[in-house]
Amino acid sequence: MWRVSTLQNYEIMTKVQNNLSGVSAEARAQAQRHYEQGRRYWSEGRHGDAMTEYNKAAALDPQSPAVTALHMADDIMDFFDHDRFNP
Repeated sequence: MWRVSTLQNYEIMTKVQNNLSGVSAEARAQAQRHYEQGRRYWSEGRHGDAMTEYNKAAALDPQSPAVTALHMADDIMDFFDHDRFNP
């Protein structure tokens, strides 16, 4: 009987997902780095820089958690910055 370890199964599924999404492993890793940098910027209060990093990550990988983070950050900025669109 052939058995696959959990790690091997995870690696296989990750490769399948990457092939289906059309995003290379390198692009996915780069998107993850931009997302993590964005989180650091957000925690430092550098919201504009964080949103820029989230945008970069979303452009590289549309399934990145940065897409959700960008939407949430935009909602937060709309709520707190009333003059954002009214100079």
